Amino acid sequence: MNKSVKLYTVALTVLCACSKAEVTATLPGEPIQITRLRSEPYSFAFVSGMDRPARLVIRDASTWQAIWTQINRGSNPVSPLPTIDFSREMVVVAALGTHSTGGYSILVDGASVVDSNGTAVAIRSVSPGPDCGVTEAFTEPVDIARMEMRVGPVTFVERSEVASCK
Repeated sequence: MNKSVKLYTVALTVLCACSKAEVTATLPGEPIQITRLRSEPYSFAFVSGMDRPARLVIRDASTWQAIWTQINRGSNPVSPLPTIDFSREMVVVAALGTHSTGGYSILVDGASVVDSNGTAVAIRSVSPGPDCGVTEAFTEPVDIARMEMRVGPVTFVERSEVASCK
């Protein structure tokens, strides 16, 4: 793993995880355009079939179909599979795993070129603070983003925060 990515701290300004403020990450290197599959500044889904934490890079249609099916396990009806041109794009999926309450979220915050073939992807995980009201239901937050196809290794730069809902 690139030492600068290991040591790099993603700088974010967070007003409140409960707000609708757009928050993006600043990563080292040339930024890469990402398009999250949900435009609002919170997870793509809070109830998914992704019951374990995961960071996935999908570069082919068959893997995309399998992961989409897993994400939508238990959903009825299942949303149509978003079309991805895997000759030009790849998909990044970040799953937080199962939590016993609501208030948890995960976001793909940005991406950048690390070196001639490496890519860094910023992931932000949010947990509820003690002053946040949460649902008493199991949740499995997952976020999905598409970006230009990159053939080299992908490093995930993680940032965790606790929401303040005062």
